[in-house]
Amino acid sequence: MFSRRNPWQLILPISLFFASPVFAQVVDIDPSEQPDAPIVQEIEQEEPAPAINDGDGAPLKRTAPATEDSPTPVETPAPTASEDFAIEEQDLQEQHPQDSELAPSPLFAEPKIARGKSPDVTVRGNSNVADLLDRWDVTVGGYLRTAYTWIDDDANLQSVGRNDGFNFADARLSFAGNMDNGLGFYFEFNGAANIGADANNAPAHKLGVRMADAYALYRPYNFLEFNLGQFKAPFDREELIPNSAMLFVNRSVGNRGVSSIEGRNASGLGISREIGLQARGSYYFLAEDDKAVGPGVTYAVAITNGQPENLSVNANGKMAYYGRAGLNWGEAIQLGGAYFINNNTFGIEPNRINQDLSGWTADLLVNMYGASIFANVMQREATSPDLANSPTIKSLSYQVQVAYQEPFFGLQPAYRLSYLDPTSDFGAGDSLELFEQDALTYHTIGLNYNATGYPVRVMANYTFTGEQEQRELDNDRFDILLQLTW
Repeated sequence: MFSRRNPWQLILPISLFFASPVFAQVVDIDPSEQPDAPIVQEIEQEEPAPAINDGDGAPLKRTAPATEDSPTPVETPAPTASEDFAIEEQDLQEQHPQDSELAPSPLFAEPKIARGKSPDVTVRGNSNVADLLDRWDVTVGGYLRTAYTWIDDDANLQSVGRNDGFNFADARLSFAGNMDNGLGFYFEFNGAANIGADANNAPAHKLGVRMADAYALYRPYNFLEFNLGQFKAPFDREELIPNSAMLFVNRSVGNRGVSSIEGRNASGLGISREIGLQARGSYYFLAEDDKAVGPGVTYAVAITNGQPENLSVNANGKMAYYGRAGLNWGEAIQLGGAYFINNNTFGIEPNRINQDLSGWTADLLVNMYGASIFANVMQREATSPDLANSPTIKSLSYQVQVAYQEPFFGLQPAYRLSYLDPTSDFGAGDSLELFEQDALTYHTIGLNYNATGYPVRVMANYTFTGEQEQRELDNDRFDILLQLTW
């Protein structure tokens, strides 16, 4: 394509491109021909800053004090808004030279925490709001997790193993704010949220930005905090571990279940975010400076809509109730359990069906000398009172995982055994015995690299899948993931 063009046709636009910054510096632009710049002033100031102009748009004049050489006060034009901003920016660079463009920038940005001074914004007509902005201590964080997945092709089920490739596991951006009176908030975006199928019966799903956690909080005491908004329900301990802190690329099969491109569909027992009100806290009897030392207890109780995350209203006006408690020894040993009740309704009018859900879980987490052990068991019961002769279906899952962080090279080998039986008990005799042969047993071997001094993590997993006769497939999988946090 380029061989058919004369050389000057390429040289001319390239020359103009590189010359444009030079012209921009040489050309003298009359400020009067430019649109009015936005008014920018500091919130923290001992005296009100002079206005840039009077109400009629004419620039104000500043009067210089009289001196011996000039006994008569001299009026000088006030600097423009852009000049004020340049002076202010120079002052900030002198106060914080690490923020200057001349200062070397780190390879990876550290979490940004707001200084004692708020961003330079003008709050017109309400000085109280400006004062409140100065009281917020805001932290910005987040992480990116991008993976490559390969799944073995099953000879009989064409939907399994045909979608190998790259995928976004997470793209998170979070903001946490606190005041000295205990008031605060937490807000997290999920930039890789599943927002629906790309087309009818297509395995691909559209990704978009959705709300993850979003709640106001109030902490009147160190051992008590209230949350109002959308948060993780206090039930499954594995779900309460952030994605960025997981030891494996994906959560266990008991928590997340199985999707159609991985095998035959199965629902996991984990419960994620819901909208509601929560009270939680912890108390350590030997703690100093609010550190988790020695024996302690943790607790959480919540009342929610009982609906999955990002659904605007309740399905039936009934609430879901959660309760969780734990016994800890510092951060080394954590033993916990939880229970929930949810009278839910699903379907569209006139075909709406009530479903009574309940479940319990117990878990143990140990972190000592670089080694970690996590084990949990969950059981859920589901009954549909609107359906005649509806049996109570019980589902069961458990897992055991171990890992060791060696201290020299940042390597962390890990192993996990996870089990899910979606229909462990129908409670209806032998007539439904066929459907009870659907248990899954997964063995996952992992090797993680946790970079020393940098927020970088590389994770590689291979999962050997095992199904009972009714679900047996060739669908072993390999996952590798890169994670960056800030």
